[in-house]
Amino acid sequence: MPVSLQPYGSASPDSGYIAWIPVPLVVDTGGTAGTLRLTSVSAAGSVAKVVFSQARNQPPQPQIEIQVQAGQKKTIFIAGAFQRNERHRGASADSKDVTIEARWAQDPATVVASVDIMIRVRRNANELSAKAREDFLFALAKLNGIQVDATPTPGPGRGIYVSDFVAAHVSGANSSEHGDSHFVAWHRMYLLDLERLLQAVRPTVTLPYWRFDQAAPNVFTEDFMGAMDQIPRDVTARGGGFDPGGFNTPLARFALNNPLSRWQINDLQGIPRAARFNPQNEPANGLFQPGPNGDFGVLDQDATLALGGGVPDPDQAFLGSSNLGTGFAQMEVTPHGAAHVSFNGRINQVPVAPQDPLFFLLHCNVDRLWAVFQTVYNRYDQSDVRTYPYQQAGDADPWEIISAGLWPWDGSRSHLGNLLPPGTRQENFTRSGLGTNFPGNSPQLLHAIDPYGYNDPSHYLGFAYDDVPYDHVDAATS
Repeated sequence: MPVSLQPYGSASPDSGYIAWIPVPLVVDTGGTAGTLRLTSVSAAGSVAKVVFSQARNQPPQPQIEIQVQAGQKKTIFIAGAFQRNERHRGASADSKDVTIEARWAQDPATVVASVDIMIRVRRNANELSAKAREDFLFALAKLNGIQVDATPTPGPGRGIYVSDFVAAHVSGANSSEHGDSHFVAWHRMYLLDLERLLQAVRPTVTLPYWRFDQAAPNVFTEDFMGAMDQIPRDVTARGGGFDPGGFNTPLARFALNNPLSRWQINDLQGIPRAARFNPQNEPANGLFQPGPNGDFGVLDQDATLALGGGVPDPDQAFLGSSNLGTGFAQMEVTPHGAAHVSFNGRINQVPVAPQDPLFFLLHCNVDRLWAVFQTVYNRYDQSDVRTYPYQQAGDADPWEIISAGLWPWDGSRSHLGNLLPPGTRQENFTRSGLGTNFPGNSPQLLHAIDPYGYNDPSHYLGFAYDDVPYDHVDAATS
């Protein structure tokens, strides 16, 4: 019987996707005993590397030797090697580009088993390869209902993106999703549910993040998220008036071969969007309006992290409450809210913002900022009030408590609009073979707190960011 290498214990080709977080690799040598040596081999042009450890909590190494008995299956752990000076920090660009090879120690010239791997993480949208952009747009269009291949669809604007995701982020569910500490947790799960659906279309896809505090000229093009007009930052200036929902805003422009050129929301065609900044050389900058607090700007990353109060004493860093104006949670206002209103268009209004798919790139960066904050200050312990403030009934509204189920997946009615779950979302959070799944396919708020599985490996959600390493990584690359 030949030797086999099975990421996550699965022989499926869909299992060959990992991130920075250690995951199991099952080694089956059949009836052969001996010493097996595993190494990582990068494809031509790739810098991606896999690292190995005997246990999840051990420092990983660039290769490993394991002793196996006849008929024994051995489980070790593998992870992507975080390389700070490489593009995407050493993650794969758009495909499986690194191979784990196994050789018997007594015959090092012969490869007896191999498995191809993609180090699949969420990457900066401005740095995506052309193929990564194309795969993302293909999968996104597919979920919208746009015909992108021979498979039948319900038609543009009538796919699950609209029936389930646009319909979940509406005014009648505003309190379930916004206005306090649960904002970051709810949106983390909302992003993940969509990302898993995208990966069911194209497994190489992850949600890219738009780093709105930096210029992103490669994002706002006709080939990607759309070219658009520029309008004044001052809402009182000619042409700069605030247009909530974008009813009087010109459409973003797309190349004819870009699937987003056929984007619809039900019968509404196109994506109205105009920017209050120059997308080619400026970051998002919010807006200016009359009044004492009229300059509503976008905080950069350092200023956003500083909201959490971890300087000069890291022990004091806390999520806090956007409702009370304390802690890191204040980022719901800025940079998050300010990034939204850096445009005219649907994206500047909560109830219709996801009708513009740029919403998910913006919110992916919001989630990345929370992940950076959690990593810098080790805020992964769900029982720590600095990690999440509302621990017990009575601390806040029931849907904001750490143990609460999350609408719409829990089948409850939304707050404050009393809405039923839209589309197919009730008890139907998208399942994955590469990250945790939830009882009844319905996550609780607490499931969003420890996405890398530091305190509970069973909470690993199956995603990572290109600039947020797992804490074992230095041992692998030093």
